[in-house]
Amino acid sequence: MRHSIVAGTPEILSGSLIYGSKDAPFYFPLHQHELNGEIFLITEGEGEFRVDGRLYRAKAGSLLMYNRGIWHEERSISDKFAAVYVAYAGLQLQGMPADCLSSAAQPAMLELGEHFLPVKKLFVDMIEEWSSPLPESAFIANGLLHALTGKLARLLHYSEADQVKKRPHKETVHLARRYMEENYPFDVTLESLANLTYTNPYHFIHVFKAETGMSPIQYLIGNRIEVAKQ
Repeated sequence: MRHSIVAGTPEILSGSLIYGSKDAPFYFPLHQHELNGEIFLITEGEGEFRVDGRLYRAKAGSLLMYNRGIWHEERSISDKFAAVYVAYAGLQLQGMPADCLSSAAQPAMLELGEHFLPVKKLFVDMIEEWSSPLPESAFIANGLLHALTGKLARLLHYSEADQVKKRPHKETVHLARRYMEENYPFDVTLESLANLTYTNPYHFIHVFKAETGMSPIQYLIGNRIEVAKQ
């Protein structure tokens, strides 16, 4: 089974899109939530956010994490401002207090960079479902929240080396076998298979032979022979 830091999945309590303008800026005074956490994503403009006594200057692509019980204050500082938030309860990450997405040692703000657009889509789709009167909308919205918190937990609590280390051998071999089965007419190299599975060539050969009883090149040749028979 794949490793997971998530010991308890969250459920949505509320969520919505937020807007601010020059004439009507967004502002929420200092407050806390004793029974839930919140995630706040800026999609347009800039704002200043005081979280647990620390001031953050945030912009589009910045994600604020308000763990349960943390005091925070929010304000927009640009002429146009847009954001989306979700309040949740039930999240439990291993070794951390309930409804805490980030650890006490981590900043309360995460710059998403290349992950901004997929995270934004999860947020928007989630709020759209949560606001919908259609059947199963709450079920779908909570599923999207699980995907969102899982993705954020990956960004916050795993290094790239951790993710490679946790990949099961069966998955590594499956990826390689499928690639060879689909690309047998072409030049399939050991280096390309190692890059595909995020391993070094020596380790890849060892894992592949342990799982299949043959080397990658033997498997590739055998697959080509079977295709020729067909």
